[in-house]
Amino acid sequence: MSSISRNTRTTIAFTFVTTIQQQHRPTTSSSSIRKAAALEDEQQCSSSIEYDYSNEDHLDDQNNNNNNIEELLAHQPSIQLNYNPPPTSRRSALSSTFAGFAAVITSGVVTPHIKHVFAANANAATTSPTSTGTAASSSPTTVGTVDHPVVIIGGNGRTGMAVAEAIANPNYGNMNAVTLTRSGNDPFRIIKLSDQIKQNLIHYSEPFDVRSTQELVSKTIKELSPSVIVYAASASRQGGGSVDVDDIGVEKVATACAEVGAMFILISALAVDRPKSQSYQMTNTLGGKYDGIMDAKYNGEQKTKQILSKSKNSSYTIIRPGVLMQGKSPTGPNGLELNQGDTIGGGISRDELAGLVVGAIQNSSSSSNKNKKKGGTGTTVEAYRKVTATKLQPEFNIPSGNELRTSIDGSSSSSSFDLYQTLFANAKIDEQV
Repeated sequence: MSSISRNTRTTIAFTFVTTIQQQHRPTTSSSSIRKAAALEDEQQCSSSIEYDYSNEDHLDDQNNNNNNIEELLAHQPSIQLNYNPPPTSRRSALSSTFAGFAAVITSGVVTPHIKHVFAANANAATTSPTSTGTAASSSPTTVGTVDHPVVIIGGNGRTGMAVAEAIANPNYGNMNAVTLTRSGNDPFRIIKLSDQIKQNLIHYSEPFDVRSTQELVSKTIKELSPSVIVYAASASRQGGGSVDVDDIGVEKVATACAEVGAMFILISALAVDRPKSQSYQMTNTLGGKYDGIMDAKYNGEQKTKQILSKSKNSSYTIIRPGVLMQGKSPTGPNGLELNQGDTIGGGISRDELAGLVVGAIQNSSSSSNKNKKKGGTGTTVEAYRKVTATKLQPEFNIPSGNELRTSIDGSSSSSSFDLYQTLFANAKIDEQV
């Protein structure tokens, strides 16, 4: 299939945006949508640095999963979402703080010597049972502590930033987190965070690039001594291409993860296992830095499984989010559904995706985790809002029979952050590659 031209991709992107937002703006013209999108991009340039709408590059940079792709096709060109998200995006809301940013220092910045830089009262960590095995002699036994934080690669993308906030929020993940960016710039330097979040969230000031050698990648990871690594980076116009970031970069980080015995959370994409689907084929031929991105993501997933299946101290969770929609969740985890088998897709917000990352960490570190009892090394799930569920190929069925939902069904009033963890409770472990 030939590459799609820039004009064609733009037309598809705006058609898609119109589809999912038309009930909120029924009279908005196509040109108005373009202007609004351009304005939002400009605002995002003001409030992000490295992996997303960079101040330095004035373009999206090596960002989190789907930041660039979603605005071209969002990995789901065939999906027509029935759910209409709130009109105000999370990033736009954050951008509103930009007016007084000049004198605002909002998060800790650490030098390469990161030990004991967190606030003394960085208080809670998720406890996990002591691992056994030979993969790493000093495997972390607790998750998100000062000495063994959660490290976020691609921390300057919108998804990476949402994940960092969720992990550090004392009312949510309540874990210590460290963000890594290719430039070394702090993604939250102009975003005003609460004191409680700032106590748990710091930034590694040295540039970190997954295109570096394995030796350099492993050196940084060993220095940080993480209990968890979240991989939220992907190909971008100003950063690395799909092979460098989504394939080889994932392999390098997974290798480093196994070396230190850390948990690995990989944010991937829907339809990775469906090369014959329209979603896969159109996204895979976007051209430029994105050319072959679905092939690269597939390879990255396979290498993750191969590497970590050999490590008795490490585990992994691969999350394949659907179309990244604007706004926050109206129902929280109760409105979400996980699936296995790569047959169903849909839409999801970044805040919901961040919640799933926290839930995956909590589930994997839980003493009752079924994967550990069965000796499994990891699991792969697709994630989307239940009301947006759509077949990835015509021959698939809804329901698929592999749906995973919260232990409590109900409205937003019964919703709880803790329920994100329950979505993973009955997930099947992956077969070893």
